[in-house]
Order: sequence, then C-alpha cells, then structure tokens
Amino acid sequence: MLTRRRSSLAGFIILAVGLVGFSALLLLKPETERREKRFSEYVQNISGIVRNQLDTNEAVLAGFSAFLQAVDQSDTEAAARYAAVVLAAYPHIYMLEAARAVPIAEQAAFEDLLRRTWRPDFQLKDFPSLTHQPAQHQVYLNETWPVLFMYPLLPESSSIYGVKLETVAYLSYALARTHNNQKPVVSPVFSMYEGGDAYILMQSVSRPEQDRENTRPNFFGSKMVSLLLIKTDSLQDAVSYANVDPLVRVSAVLKTSAGSESNVFSTQTEQAGILDRLLLPALSDRVEIRSVSQPMTLLFERQLRLGDILTAETLIILAVLAGAFVLVPVVLIRHFKAIERAEVEHERSAYLATHDVLTQLPNRYLFADRFDQAFSDWKVNGVPFAVLLIDLDHFKDINDKYGHEVGDQVLRAVANRMLQATRSCDTIARYGGDEFVILVTGIIHPESAELRAARVLETIAQTVVTSAGELSISCSIGVSLCPIHGKSLDTLLKAADQAMYGVKQLGRKGVAMTESPEA
Repeated sequence: MLTRRRSSLAGFIILAVGLVGFSALLLLKPETERREKRFSEYVQNISGIVRNQLDTNEAVLAGFSAFLQAVDQSDTEAAARYAAVVLAAYPHIYMLEAARAVPIAEQAAFEDLLRRTWRPDFQLKDFPSLTHQPAQHQVYLNETWPVLFMYPLLPESSSIYGVKLETVAYLSYALARTHNNQKPVVSPVFSMYEGGDAYILMQSVSRPEQDRENTRPNFFGSKMVSLLLIKTDSLQDAVSYANVDPLVRVSAVLKTSAGSESNVFSTQTEQAGILDRLLLPALSDRVEIRSVSQPMTLLFERQLRLGDILTAETLIILAVLAGAFVLVPVVLIRHFKAIERAEVEHERSAYLATHDVLTQLPNRYLFADRFDQAFSDWKVNGVPFAVLLIDLDHFKDINDKYGHEVGDQVLRAVANRMLQATRSCDTIARYGGDEFVILVTGIIHPESAELRAARVLETIAQTVVTSAGELSISCSIGVSLCPIHGKSLDTLLKAADQAMYGVKQLGRKGVAMTESPEA
C-alpha cells in the first residue's frame, strides 16, 4: 500500500512538473516564432540590398563601357569627369579603370609614344616585378593590356599605371574570358597593392579605329576593357548598416568566372552562451543571388539567445511557473504525507479500538467479530469450533502483594505464552482483568478442544520472571463447543464459564468441558 502510494506521488509530481515545463514551452514558442519571422525579414532585406548593389555595379560598368566607346582616344580629362560623377553617385565603388590592347610587336613603340606625349617615366610593367613576388601562372594572349586610366588618382596606386593586366595572376583568366564576350566578367577576391581586399568587374569594349596622331597620347584604343574595382569593405559596410540585428552573422561567397569561390566578407558577432546553444535553436538561411556577372551566395546564421525571448511579461509568467514548479511537488508531498499520517492515525485508532493496550491481544469487540466469521464458516461448511475461557488463579493476590506493575508483567507474559501455544488461525482475546478467551477453529472431535486447552494450561503454568522475581502462575480453563453447547457467543461463554467455575471449585489449575448441551 505504501509503495503504491509513493509510486502515485512520484507520478503526480512528474505529471505536475511536466505540465509546468510544457506550459513554459508554450509560452516561449510564440517568442521563438516571432524571432524566426524577424530573422526571415532580415534575410530578405539584406539579400535585397546586396542584390541591388550587384545590379548597380553592372549598370555602372555598362555606362562606363559605353562612355569609353565614345570618348576621344586621348581625352582622359573627360573620362575623369565622368568617373567623378559616377563615384559621387555610387560611393561604394572604389575605382574606375581602363586598359587597352597593345599588340605584342608594338609594345616598344607604344611605350615610346606615351613617354613623349604623356609621362617621361612611363613604362610597361609586369605585376610580379612591381610587387616583388614570384611570377604565377597566367593566360598568354596575343596582346598586352596595360592600365592607362584610373580614377580617383591615388598616390598609393599611381605605380599601377602601365601594369599589364595579363601578368596579374588573379586577373589573367578573367581578362581572357572577356574576349568575344559582351557580358561582364568577375575576378576572384584579392588583396590590393595599396591594401585591403577587393574584386574587379571587367567588360570588353570595342570601337572603330581612329586616325592616330603621334603628337597625342593614345589612352583609349579600339580594343579596351573597362574595370570596376569594388572593395569588399563597401559591401560589408552596406550589410552592417542595414543589419539592425548585430547578432546575425552574414557571410558572402563570390563565384568567379573561373568557377572557383572567393570569400567576400563575413561579419562578426558575439559568441552565444552555453545555455543559449543548449536550450534554443540556431537559425540559418542560404540565399543564392543569381547575378549575371557576380553570382554570390549569402549565408545567414543567428543563434537565439535567452535575452531575445525573455521579455518582462515573459519573465513574470516564467517566475510564476517556476514558483509552481517548486510549490506543486512540495504541496503534493505534504498532502501525501498528511494522508499517510491520517492513515497511520486511523490504523492506530482502529487498532486501539480492537486490541488490548496492555497485552496487544484482540479485545472483546474484535473477538466477537472473529466469532461471527467462525460461526458463518460453520453454517456454510459445517466445521465446528470451540471457545476456551481462561481465568488466572490467585491473580488478585499478585496485584495486592507485588503491585499492579508486576501484575501487568504477568499478564503480558501469559499473553505471549498463549500465542505460542495456539495456531495463527486461532484468536486469543483479553476479555477482562485476568480473564482471557480463545476461539479455536477447525475442531473435528471434542477431545481436540480439550487437548488444546491442556496445552495452554501447561504453557501458562510455567514460572514467570518479573521485577519482583520468579512467580508461579496457574489458570483454570472452561471449554464449550459450537454447536453442541450453543450457537451464540453469549451462550458459549456462559457454558465455558460454568465449566471453568467447576474447575475453581475443585481446586483450580485444570481444564473442564461443558457437560450439559444447550436445550
């Protein structure tokens, strides 16, 4: 019973805790969904900004290419004015450049022309020699492609004039792809000579041949490439400015014309805590921007944090749930303990109502109940039973001489001895001060009742060790049988009492069977 109750208590506690936890999850779920929706809005917003900037790059490059088709071959001032207007409108573009094709056989003559008509120190340069780096693999073309125009004019990049594009390893393949290709071509991301990371968007430009004047520099020939230099910082700045949630990590990967991938940028965020990673989901998304010239993949990551979903209202409700989380088990435990105490008290009260406090034997009320059970069994199965009435001899003298405490010790010893001398199916009760009664069931022959009574007599007759020393004790026993001597408890007790009284008259310490049956 106790085990089953404790199992029920554990089940109630688990159920209560589970309900509290489930309530907390239901409370946090809307906040989590709201954050997920906001994250999706961030992704769409930032993807749109990046897409617009990439489209702008293509539009600016197309306009610059169209301008190069119309500008005079030596008019760098007009080109500079055009570039100034463009960069003022689109500050994310770092530089506009132009390079022209020079046949391999004409390199020396072209170099001599620009020294005479433009800069006395002009020379065609290989990029590895300029940067003091080992030469890398390049695509060999029929022409050389020196850079002849740059805007804005930056002191740190002035040495780039005359650098042959085909000698720049990360531009060589892209330059080759511009031949017979009207679409823009993108280079990998690279580290610029003047510092920082960038990539170049280039487009082939062709125009009719013009009459050459040896007195004017020929910056813009009939075959050119227009170049748009875009620093990766500008794209990252645009994303960071639009990203109102600084905990969203955005990474951009550019797919180049060669089919390789280059990391454009990656924003940095504070690392989430251990509890955040354990309890809350990590949001992520991937957006493919299918630009014609700058195909780019954007990766978004956002680890939800407890601070995102624990609003003031949510904290109050969670505090209430936490209180319930603690109080419900406590209340249940106290409730079940109160039930246990009540049951123990009830069992104790029931025990005291049916047992003798001194000897712990059943009292006359419980004995009457056991008698009714035995009587019902006799009526159904016909199995007779006997009632033994036992009275201690000279017990009053013990109380008078040694006191009631010693008398109580004798009564407890007698009760224990009777329990040893009877079967577990028999019932022994204290019926009065020094009077006991035994219900012996399953009596087949009347002699069996007398034998059991004799055994009880012999067991009681042994000396009893008390605080006053060893005392001799004896008893007188009367026996009556159901149904021979009666069919009610009162009748059988009276019959046994008469038989016991006869023993007393004969000198006590004996067993007597009732002689006269019920009329």
